[in-house]
Amino acid sequence: MGIEVDLLTLDAPNQRVLMMGNVAIARGAMEAGVQVATSYPGTPSSEIIGSMCQVARQAGIYVEWSTNEMVAFEVAFAASLAGVRSMMACKHLGVNWIADPFLVSAYTGVNGGLVIVVADDPHPYSSQNAEDTRYYAKLAKVPCLEPSDIQEAKDVMILAFELSETLQLPVMVRITPRIAHTRGVVVLGPISRLRRKAKFEKDSTRYVMIASNTRNRHPWLNQQYARAAELAETFQLNRLELVPGATMGVIGCGLSYGYVREALHLLGVEDRVSILKLVTVNPLPTQLICKFLSSVNTVLIVEETEPVVETDIRSLAQGLGLTIEIRGRLTNDLPREFELTPDIVTATLARILNTPFNTNGASQEVITEINNLVTRRTPFLCAGCPHRASYYAIKQALKKINRGGIITGDRGCYNQGIHPPLKAIDTCICMGASIAMACGFSKVGIEEPIVAVIGDSTFFHAGIPALINAVYNHAKVTVIILDNGWTAMTGHQPNPATGITAMGDPTKILKPEELVRGCGVDHVKVVDPYNVKATIDSIVEAINYPEPSVVVCRHLCTIQELRAMKLMGIKPTPYSINLDECTGCKICLSQLGCPAMTSENGKVKIDTYTCVGCGVCAQVCPVEAIKRGS
Repeated sequence: MGIEVDLLTLDAPNQRVLMMGNVAIARGAMEAGVQVATSYPGTPSSEIIGSMCQVARQAGIYVEWSTNEMVAFEVAFAASLAGVRSMMACKHLGVNWIADPFLVSAYTGVNGGLVIVVADDPHPYSSQNAEDTRYYAKLAKVPCLEPSDIQEAKDVMILAFELSETLQLPVMVRITPRIAHTRGVVVLGPISRLRRKAKFEKDSTRYVMIASNTRNRHPWLNQQYARAAELAETFQLNRLELVPGATMGVIGCGLSYGYVREALHLLGVEDRVSILKLVTVNPLPTQLICKFLSSVNTVLIVEETEPVVETDIRSLAQGLGLTIEIRGRLTNDLPREFELTPDIVTATLARILNTPFNTNGASQEVITEINNLVTRRTPFLCAGCPHRASYYAIKQALKKINRGGIITGDRGCYNQGIHPPLKAIDTCICMGASIAMACGFSKVGIEEPIVAVIGDSTFFHAGIPALINAVYNHAKVTVIILDNGWTAMTGHQPNPATGITAMGDPTKILKPEELVRGCGVDHVKVVDPYNVKATIDSIVEAINYPEPSVVVCRHLCTIQELRAMKLMGIKPTPYSINLDECTGCKICLSQLGCPAMTSENGKVKIDTYTCVGCGVCAQVCPVEAIKRGS
């Protein structure tokens, strides 16, 4: 992403460049004069703030990875109240965390523009649900804009900041992975040199949201929301494309508009179908929509993920007494699950228009060819990942105790421990749930040992309140904190355990064990999971402790460790198997599942290219057939 990051500070208006959608959003924010940008890492949104981190000092803006999304929003919100343009970015699940302050911020209003960029995951590819965050915009009564391509991803940010300040409301910009991670040609605009001096003017009737003040602000919010609907009517990125004599119309929302255009072109029916492109997906431009509906007999509404716009348009048509046929997800013309594709939209339009469409055509042939070229594999923890050693130790500790065991998992790269052969977690719900769910299991009389696993970044994000709950309520649980020093799954962003900030400044390293003791946990152990025996013994001791206990399994993320070694000119020393001593039991392979190990001729072989030399397999081998070096 290095070249794209350089483009963030390239002040060359009208230059055409190739740019990832997330980076284009960052560029748009900088062209709009953003001064504060915050986030907590989460795919598919991470590159927005990740790219800005690298140019923040040069650009004169403040960027931070916050401890969680709620904190990120509140930091940006305060900056906005001080008159500074600010932005908060997150994946869709992060909106669940910001819901409380986000909904209240609509009542207080903002001063400097405040834009919340949300990356939904409709498939989903890297999330535990596929929620549609437009519902939050409707709930908060704030505008939501949805760009249709990479150019608009940049341009919409400038318009979003302007709209936010015009209405004094936060504005949501919603994208999906096909915008976030696709690259497209972008025409750059000038980078804003706007640098406002922060000033907070006190007004307790507006900023102190006690019930009496909230009641007074509610009519104002409704008034601003109505004004937002008026502005949506002339929003410059919406587009009405009426075809004379057309009885069929399609409304394309955001990215879906591009699918509609492609589908009509493939079917050769561009002269038969009218189109309405909507970027203002909340509130809707009702007059513009009414004009469109009045021109056709049938309309297909194409949107990701839920029928949000479709439901509103059905209500609008009914209120106007229109007898138009409205089709979309509610009529099962478009599937209710997973993300849309050009093929899905094309097939749907072909069916409605009774137009031939060969679903087994060239596009399917390309898909088949790609599938044949790509080797299917189970996701796994990296070779040498310390989490693999920790999971092995947990399972061995439970075997020693011989009373079964429940392992509650959490969100992070360590949830890859679900895959065979480890099969190491029994639940994985949301950030911080592992500890709270362990408490729940303990309080309903589960007699098996209950172990919660949580990463360092997730512990700082959401684990601390749950741990306090465990201590306060005497939950008999053991918490294993998998501390690899980084927020690894989303791209190795720093966190409070890393020692550097988003902008690269050195900072205090917060050690989970110190916080754990501050939460009242008396039994705390810190081990290196590469020392397998010590880790097993520590976990056994922790499980047998009568009150909440914590084991911190600390070892730097293997990828980061290898990078550091490379900078120092140190090469890892791989392990190898003495085939004369190997009995072929395959315990190392069947219980660890390290991707550097394979089976060959009835015995195990170690790939010296991918082996990082962690030595965990040597400690697991019952006949000591695995040695360092070739």
